[in-house]
Amino acid sequence: MRLNSTVSVKEVLGEITNPTIQNIKPINNNVPSASLPSKQQLWIAFIEHFERLYNKPFIKDEMFINNIKTLFYYFLQDNSFFECENLRKDISKPDFRKGLLVVGGTGVGKTMSFNVFESMFRGFKPLTFKGYSSTELVRLYETLKTPIDKEHFFQSMEYKKGMFIDDMDAERLASNYGHTDVVKDVLNIRYDKRLLTYATCNYSDESNSIEKTLDSLGERYGHRIYDRLFEMFNVIEFNGMSIRDKY
Repeated sequence: MRLNSTVSVKEVLGEITNPTIQNIKPINNNVPSASLPSKQQLWIAFIEHFERLYNKPFIKDEMFINNIKTLFYYFLQDNSFFECENLRKDISKPDFRKGLLVVGGTGVGKTMSFNVFESMFRGFKPLTFKGYSSTELVRLYETLKTPIDKEHFFQSMEYKKGMFIDDMDAERLASNYGHTDVVKDVLNIRYDKRLLTYATCNYSDESNSIEKTLDSLGERYGHRIYDRLFEMFNVIEFNGMSIRDKY
């Protein structure tokens, strides 16, 4: 299949009958390993959807590829995931049943990567997820008119099997007849329901310390959420400098 050919992820995934992926663990009973793409098929789809979303060619930046390799192995349920250098096994015990928390500097491709994966997996139920920025969740909540609307808003967070929250800790408290920490409440709901969640956040300061960043999330959302982060997420660190001038 040519990289510049137009093909939907459904077509790519639909061609798979016996993918040659070694050492696969299922995320859960709803994602049989036989339904997953091969590494090559996923890479072809990633490049196509990247170029479609951003209307520019994909440039092979070594550091960016090394970063997203960890995400590829995760979605492929390939045990190479557990050997990736930027998977912080020292912080959170890796497990395919957990979601992903990707931490790094600004402009290193965290949001861009998840935007592409969301586009790729749309319509492919085993891997489909819906993405929101943290500030978008706040704005949505602030448009709600009644207590019932607010209740339905949080209930809707339970119905999304896969969910991506971009740029955690960048949002303000929602103001809607009182102040509400929307992202904190969403995280609690998804933890209680054991729902798969993906998230990104920037380093909390110029020290680029992932430990300080996690501590900052704990200060923002409380010790209860802090403890739950390690149960909910595999922690991944995106390394390198900003690639915004390339993309």
